[in-house]
Amino acid sequence: MTAEKKKSTKKKAPAKPKKKALKPKADKAPEIAIRKPAPAAVEFVARQPKKKFMPASDVKYSGTGRRKEAAAKVWLLPGEGKIFVNERDFKQYFCGRKLLEYQVLKPLVATNTLNSYNVYVEAFGGGVPAQAVAVSMGIARALLSVNPDFRKALKKQGLLSRDSRMKERKKYGRKRARKRFQYTKR
Repeated sequence: MTAEKKKSTKKKAPAKPKKKALKPKADKAPEIAIRKPAPAAVEFVARQPKKKFMPASDVKYSGTGRRKEAAAKVWLLPGEGKIFVNERDFKQYFCGRKLLEYQVLKPLVATNTLNSYNVYVEAFGGGVPAQAVAVSMGIARALLSVNPDFRKALKKQGLLSRDSRMKERKKYGRKRARKRFQYTKR
């Protein structure tokens, strides 16, 4: 009798419904709304050459200067003493920072050619102070091609030697080049 009771007390699990296999409908393709039709042909526009911001002249003296990650290409033309950096007046480019303006004018003042040449500069890379030193070095090198006798005056001011100090690379296991992560004892 106990065996019959046990059989009757067992509950049966509900039957799981059978899944129907989905068949793709071959009679209708889904409609996709196209808002803009694709262009028939793509037009390719020829790349324009970079506009030169300095006037064409036969007499050009050039020099290149570098500092940290900054570089400056410098051209000197006979003129009244205007200085343009990246197509802007150098006082506007260096944001009225007197120290940077002084740095740029240093080679021209040392050689007494402040109002003799127009200076055109293309500066890139690094920060603005590093660009100012690069421009200064570029002007000094260009002045050497104008007159080799300027070497003594430029060398005395230290304008011909490149400042080779660069940012030290980060080392693994350190936060920066030399700074370490904070040590925790517990």
